[in-house]
Amino acid sequence: MAMQKVIPAILTADPADLRGKLEILKGHTNWVHIDIMDGYFVPNNSVSIFELSGVYEVFNLEFHLMVLEPEKYFRDCDEVGAKRVIFHYEASQSIDTVLEKAHQCQFHIGMALNPETTVEKVQPYLSQVDSALCMGIDPGFQGKEFIPDTMQKIPQIRFQRRDILVGMDGGVKEENIRDIFAAGADYAVVGSGIWKSHDPADSLKKLQEIVQ
Repeated sequence: MAMQKVIPAILTADPADLRGKLEILKGHTNWVHIDIMDGYFVPNNSVSIFELSGVYEVFNLEFHLMVLEPEKYFRDCDEVGAKRVIFHYEASQSIDTVLEKAHQCQFHIGMALNPETTVEKVQPYLSQVDSALCMGIDPGFQGKEFIPDTMQKIPQIRFQRRDILVGMDGGVKEENIRDIFAAGADYAVVGSGIWKSHDPADSLKKLQEIVQ
């Protein structure tokens, strides 16, 4: 599965906003990162997974499940053609159950780490996931300030497992994206860093050019 270095994120509870943003991204990205929220693990809600039906024909879909009991969402992700699904270490009562359910699906499985979660805590599971996503902010909102110390996890994860895909999500912008890749990230997820600009497609292009 080809990986691109900068992936735009969509965080919205409005299906019309979702469709509008997907339209803006057409022709500018092969991958889209969709934040799915339940109002419990994080205090926001989002569009449902099924609002993405058919989108797999245009984009590779990465779902970020900011939800409790993420395994209950896996079948829906599979049905809409997800390429990668990311669950939160902190949202799961039984990581073993989550991984067992994930490995019954077609998508690649990733694990997200909140800023306060150490690599030491997740180390036992790194051999069982395809990717690790380091959160640069507390999850659930776009536009928060990046926490620089979270970059230290990237080489720590790589030390534990050299062939794992490592991403950074939250607070990514022009000012820090070089540092994120210098730390060893394979890709970065960008939300407000593009959507708060007057030309999101151009902002995405600039970020892509910085890290090429």
